[in-house]
Amino acid sequence: MKANRKHLPHNLSIGASLDPLRHGRGTKRYEVPAKSARFACIVDGSRRRELMAAVLVLSGWGIGKARAEDLEATSDPYKQGQGNVSLGLLKGRVRGCPTNVNPNCVSTSSLSTSYQTPWKAPEGMSMKEACELIKDTLLGKGAVLREYGEVSETDPELGTYLRFDLEGNFGREKPDHVEFLVRKTDPVNWEGESSGLSVFFRSIAGGVRYIYPIQQPITDFSKQRKRMEGIRNDLGWRLSGCELIECYE
Repeated sequence: MKANRKHLPHNLSIGASLDPLRHGRGTKRYEVPAKSARFACIVDGSRRRELMAAVLVLSGWGIGKARAEDLEATSDPYKQGQGNVSLGLLKGRVRGCPTNVNPNCVSTSSLSTSYQTPWKAPEGMSMKEACELIKDTLLGKGAVLREYGEVSETDPELGTYLRFDLEGNFGREKPDHVEFLVRKTDPVNWEGESSGLSVFFRSIAGGVRYIYPIQQPITDFSKQRKRMEGIRNDLGWRLSGCELIECYE
């Protein structure tokens, strides 16, 4: 690193050792190792401690800056939003939406405004039939099938997982992701609910754009919600827990 002498005090110079060298009456020359700061000083003995402390600060500045940048990368929603999206089930459930990082998302597992109601497959429809209908519907919309199979080979009650990629606002480099979990659920005793397979899902944008410099994520104008509503309409399935005509709208 080349020192900029215009910004150095008059008594600083470049050096490579800490051996004191006499430079005239009442002064000493102290040179600092190049790997630390590449600064050396011709100073009065009374100021030696102050300048050595400054050298230590300068030598540690690079490390401190690197650590600060690492911390910023893990705590900054903007930088997190540019990373990869976490996919797959979490403890046997569809993941919720990371709204602090990527608000362009809907999920049946979210507890905020990004929540969307699960669906019910028609009564009597088998697991294979339901999953094949979902697959055919998504492929008809230009989706790419990435994963399709039982959650557990030993416990089919855990359901079947499907994952698709669809072209989003970032093109094919960062596609949107749509995930489904189709499974049997325990019967409930509320009005409007009937037997049949439950369909849980998440639709999330593959990336986020931010307004510079305030790091405000740009909305996709409910693209994910509209996408899932369109898929359900194509399937002709109703919302879970509802038997009115509105359940299909």
